[in-house]
Parts: sequence; C-alpha cells; structure tokens
Amino acid sequence: MTRVWAIAARQFEAISNMKREKTIKDLIDRASPVFDDIANGLTFEEVERRKKEGLVNTIKHHVTKTYAQIIFTNLVSFFNITLVAIGIFMIIAEQYSGLFFLFVLFANIVIGLFQDIRARILVDKLQLITNPKATVVRGGTISDINVSDLVLSDILILKSGDQISIDSTVVDGEVIVNESLLTGESAPLAKQIGAKVLSGSFVTSGTARVRATSVGRANYAEQLQAQAKLFKRPKSEILKSVRSLFRYIGLIVILFAIAYVITFAAKGNFATYDGFKSAIGAIAGSLVAMIPSGMYLLTSMTLAVGVIRLAYHRMLVQELYSIEALARVDVLCFDKTGTLTDGNMNVKSIIAIASEDKTCLYRALSSLLMATKDDNHTAQALLEEVGKDAGYQPLKTVPFSSERKYAAAVLEGYGSIAIGALEFVCPKLDGDVRRLVAENSKRGHRVLIAAKSDCDIADGLPRDMVCIGVIILQDHIRDDASANIEWFKKNGVAIKIISGDNVDTVSEIARMVGVEGADKCISLEGVILSEVAQLADGYNVFGRVSPEQKEVLVQSLRSAGHTVAMTGDGVNDILALKVADCSIAMASGSSAARNVSHLVALDSDFSRLSEVVDEGRRVINNLQRTCSVFLAKTAFAIVASLVFLIASWFGGGGYPFETNNMYIWEVCTIGLAAFFLALQKNSERLKGSFLGNIVSEALPGGIMQLALVLLIYTLTFVFPGTFTLEAARAMAIIAFTIASYFILAKISWPLDSYRLILFLAIAALGIATLIIDYFLRSWGILKIPYESLSPVHVLALFILLVVAVPFYLLISKLIKNAVDRRQGGGKYAD
Repeated sequence: MTRVWAIAARQFEAISNMKREKTIKDLIDRASPVFDDIANGLTFEEVERRKKEGLVNTIKHHVTKTYAQIIFTNLVSFFNITLVAIGIFMIIAEQYSGLFFLFVLFANIVIGLFQDIRARILVDKLQLITNPKATVVRGGTISDINVSDLVLSDILILKSGDQISIDSTVVDGEVIVNESLLTGESAPLAKQIGAKVLSGSFVTSGTARVRATSVGRANYAEQLQAQAKLFKRPKSEILKSVRSLFRYIGLIVILFAIAYVITFAAKGNFATYDGFKSAIGAIAGSLVAMIPSGMYLLTSMTLAVGVIRLAYHRMLVQELYSIEALARVDVLCFDKTGTLTDGNMNVKSIIAIASEDKTCLYRALSSLLMATKDDNHTAQALLEEVGKDAGYQPLKTVPFSSERKYAAAVLEGYGSIAIGALEFVCPKLDGDVRRLVAENSKRGHRVLIAAKSDCDIADGLPRDMVCIGVIILQDHIRDDASANIEWFKKNGVAIKIISGDNVDTVSEIARMVGVEGADKCISLEGVILSEVAQLADGYNVFGRVSPEQKEVLVQSLRSAGHTVAMTGDGVNDILALKVADCSIAMASGSSAARNVSHLVALDSDFSRLSEVVDEGRRVINNLQRTCSVFLAKTAFAIVASLVFLIASWFGGGGYPFETNNMYIWEVCTIGLAAFFLALQKNSERLKGSFLGNIVSEALPGGIMQLALVLLIYTLTFVFPGTFTLEAARAMAIIAFTIASYFILAKISWPLDSYRLILFLAIAALGIATLIIDYFLRSWGILKIPYESLSPVHVLALFILLVVAVPFYLLISKLIKNAVDRRQGGGKYAD
C-alpha cells in the first residue's frame, strides 16, 4: 500500500514539475528588458520587478523528510496496520486484557515521531548555516545572498571553489569549470566571455562575472533533478536487511493468519461466541508474538538520535544512512591541509636566484597574483609577503588549478612568469637549487618555484622557463593533530594522506604527527590511472596527486574490501568525495565539496572526526544488539506457532499462549532494554554484516526458548498424570520469560557497569511484575495459571533452565561460526 502511494505521489509530482517547468520558461521568454550594466549589476528596482514577474531562482530541495512524510512513515506501515486490525478483533471478542500491545505500539509511534521531528528541526536549523550562497552585484554593491534569492539577469561573481548555482553567461573574465556532476566528464573546461556556464558545475580556477540566464526549474541542473541527487547516495546494508526481514516476516504473518482462520473454521470454533473469543485470543497471541513491531521504528529512532548527537558535535548529516558507513570505516583518506595542518601558511623566505633583483621579483609576483585573483591559502600568504602594489600590467593570465599545479601570467614589459611546483614549472634545475628544494621539503616545508621566460604562454608554459626564485612556505601543524591520529590508530582505522603537495613535505609532516607508515610514501606525478590503482594499498602517503588519481585511490581501496571515508574542502576533492563510502566536507571549504558530501563539519575541525566515527559505531553496534532482541522473539513465535498449528490438525491443542503471557518479555527484556542499550557509548569496530550479526545473535535464543517449551510439553506425554497441559502452559510461560533474560545477558556481554546496572534493573522489574501478578491473579496481568504448579513442576523447570544455559551457549557458537564462514569473503568480513 505504501509503495502504491509512493508511486502515485511520484507520478503526480512529475506531472506538476513538467507544468511548472513550462511555465517558468514562458516567463523567461517574456521577461522585460533590463539595463546591461556589468559593473553595477541590476538596480534594486529591476530586482523587485523581476520578483513581481516570478523570475526568482526558487528551488525546492528535499534534503530531509517533510512533516507529512514523517507522520505517514511512522503511522502507516504493514505491521502497524496489522496490529491495529488484531486489536480491533480482540475488542470485538472482548479480549481486553490482551490489548496492552497497542499501548506499546502507540509508545513506539510517539517516540518515532518525536525523534524524527526533532531531527528534522535540528537539521533544518543547521542547514541554514550551509545554505548555498552566491556573490551578486546589485546597485553597485557586492554581497552574498542565498541562491534562492537570485533573479533573472543578476550579475554574479564566480571564483575558484564556487559551485555555479544558476545557468549564466560569462560577461567578464575567464574561469575554468568542472562539469563532472552534470556530464561525468572530469576534464576542466575554459569559459571565456560569451560562454555559457551551467548550474551544478564548479569553478576550479579563475574569476569571472556572469549574467543569470535561467531561474528555478529552468536551470540545467534542476532538469537533472537537482544537484543533491546528482551523486550516488550510500547504499544502506541496514535498510536493505531490515526491509528484507520485514518482507519475509510479513508474508509469514499473512500465511499464518490464513492458516489459523481455515483451521478454526474447520473445527467450528467460530460457530459460537465463546469459541470465537477463544480463537481470536489464540490467533492474536501467535501473530503479535511474530511481529517485531518496534524494530523498524527503533532503527529509524536510533539513526535519528545519531543525527542529533552528531549535530551537537557540529556535524551536519546530509544523508541518514551515511552513519552506517561511518561505523564501518576502516580507512580514512585526507589531505594534510586542514587536517594535520590548519591551513594557515607563512612565507618563511623568498630567495632570488641568479641575477634576479629581489625587488623586481616581488613586483612580478604581486602582479601575477593580482592578475590571476587566486584566493587560496598559498596566494593569500604570498600577497601578504610581497604586497599588492602590482607594478606590471597583465596581458594574459592562467589562474592556478590543481590539474596544472601552477599559476602564470604574461606581464607587459617583463615577460612570462609562473609559480608552482618544481616538476611542473621548471623541471630542469641546477644542482644547488634542486638541493635547496629537497632540503626544505624534507623539513616539512612547502617549496614553490618562480620561473620566467621571454616567450608567450600558449598551450602551456614555454620550454625555456628559467628559475628566478625559490619560495619557502611553512604550514602550521594543528595542536591536536597527534592526538587525533593516535585515536584512529587505537581504533583500527588506517590513515591514507592524499595530497597535491611534494611527497617529501607531506611525508615529513605525517611523520611528525605520528601517522603509521609515514615513510611509505610515493609521488604520483605522471603515474597513469591503471598503475595508481595498484599502489593504493601499498603506501600510506601520496604526493602530487591529481583529482582523478584521488578518485582512483579511493575507488581502489573500496574494491579491496575497505570501507573508506574521505574528507575534503576543495574542488579538487569532489571526484574522490563522490566515490567514497562516507564523504565529509569542511564547511569552510568550497560549496562544491559541501554539496556532494554526506556530512559537513560545520566547525571545519578535523578533531571532530574521531567523535564522528565513534558516534557511528555507537549507533550501529547498539542497533545490532537491540534488533537481535526483537528478532529472537519473532524466531521463537514463528516456529512455535507452526509446531502447535500442525499439532492441532492431529488432535493436539492449538497455540497455547496469549499476548498477556509475553508482557515481561516484550516490555522489559525487549522494549526497555532495547531503548537503553541503544543509548550506550560503544566504540567497538564493526565486524560481519548487519543481517548476519543479528541473525547469529537472535536464532540461538529463539531455538533455546522453543526447545524449552517443546520439552515441557513433551513431559505431558511422558508423565500425563504429573504434567497436565495447564501446568505445562504455566511452566512454558515462566521458562521463556526467564530465558529472555539469558538472551539479554548474552547480547549485552561483556557486562560493563552500564549494561550490568541495566540488566539488574530490568531483572528486578521482571521479578516485581511476576510477584505482583502472582498476588493479584484476579487482575489477569500475565494470565499465568500458577495454581496448576506443584513443587515437582518447579523442580523440573529449574533443571530445564540450568541445562538450557550451556545448550544456548553451544548453539550460539555453532551458528556464529556458520555465519562467519559464510560471510568470510565479503566486504564486511571480520
């Protein structure tokens, strides 16, 4: 039913979208003219006119669930509908005392709604911080506004790292654009005056002014269903596992319901009102026991709580199930800048080479930087050192890009000048300069070369570039870098440093902060992509890495069976962020990186990553524990129902238990225990698959409880005078209730102080409930026929429970070994 509604909703939305798209294009075609003022942009009167014409860049993004979706998913599910239907039949049959499960259902729904709505409110608040912004010129004033406030014909300023938010035409300047999110082609494209730039693409270098030519749904990216859907969302093993379980359990519940109705109808139980009431009680007891009604909601609730807790760590979760990938991360890839170092750079020295005058060199460097308008940390540090008093007029500029590894310009009266990495600017250096570069690189400094030529810049730098200066920059290592690296080492997460800088520099900084295997380093300069894939697992530090090589490294690590997290803050990280199992962007970085990442670190603080991975592990580890508790009851109920149903066809009694009989099991050892277990801190590294783990924990418990019940009922055949059916029923209820505590203890093992206190509290609550029920039997809380029990029955029950413990542990070990062998070769293997 839910799927039918979803399909219908999508079809309706598609039709509505087509109509809106046609309308906005018509409005654009009929737009009133505006004054073409590139320097000052639209006047405020023109902006207001555009708004009245409906030509505003209104874009509807679905990053979180709507309130309607939250209410619908929490209320309308197969199991909720089934339990309500069972409740209605029980009311008709006057089985009022067995309706407590409806209160549990109601509580689960309320908790689920509360957590989902709370998470929605919190995430929406955090998203205000990272809302896409655009730099716009209006009335001669430059300001940053929300993308949704742009209007047709606005003049925007684009610079390196920006995501283009609206289809536009370049009217001044030149930019290099990456359209990989739109076309899949990672090669950068030069956009000069008159060229069209598309929303959803990213500026990798350069600065330009552009005029908006489309708004809203008329934008190219919106026609491809918005930027947020243009990259691959993480596949959720949990979601897949839970849905599969519920699909099969739902089918089993339906088949049992049909079988019960046919069986009771054939026996004539529905012929009288008393027979109808008895039959409904038996059917309800069986079906309610099979349904793990709280498990699905608990999954959503636990993940929602994870979102809230991550928000308190200033981490915005843009994709709910990325928390699962976080928990499984065993390789973390990042650049040194912003992680090991804080991004702040100081110019240690600028050394003039050969006969170059230092003053002239400073003027040329200032002219180059002012002409290219590069705004990265290196350019900022250099401008602070050389000043902004440019002495030469630029004739041609080549802004810095991570692909080229240099910036260059042709200066009038000076010639061509370039600054960048040695290998890319001036590979033919004499021995003294090369030694100077090597020595400083090994000390962890970043070294750039300034080179000059009298020839023009055509398709690349002239071959006769001559070194005129060595620029030595110093990264500031973060105070907490060593502590952060140590945490990952202790918690089984391997570190891979992937940088565009000189490999010696990166390796030295990695060694200084304690990165394991920092000496295992390699430069990927000139290495073809097929060879990069073979190097991924063998080295821990990579230098001179291109954006495409970063992508291949991450993809290769994933193919080798690792769960990879990638952090990034620049346009050059986009390709790698897209293919990582879990991508984490720094809020201070480019909007491009933020928009393709699963999580955004709002404080841009690398030290938060240990807390983030820790939270992911807490969520998923505890979710596995709690789902196992739910599933154990389902396994028991399904097999027990089948056994007693078959027995009833051959003259035996039907399913003997009612919903009341399982209240301690459902409320104490499942409901309350699951809720509090889900909140505990748990940093254990995940092993095995989610489904394999919960099945290996749940099945042994179900088998043990079923064995106890069948043995007890077997005694009625072996000793019919001593063990009556009523006594067997009382023994069985007490047996599976106590055995549920065995399951809770096993799942909670090892019992730390938190779990021990929780276990003792849940046990005390169960004992108190049994005592109250014993002395207030007329209330019919648990409906246990205590009066049928004798000392012999109690002794037999004690012996069976004592034997059940080693049997349970043996079965647990056998099933765990079988599951481990089966998933031993998979991605989530131990």
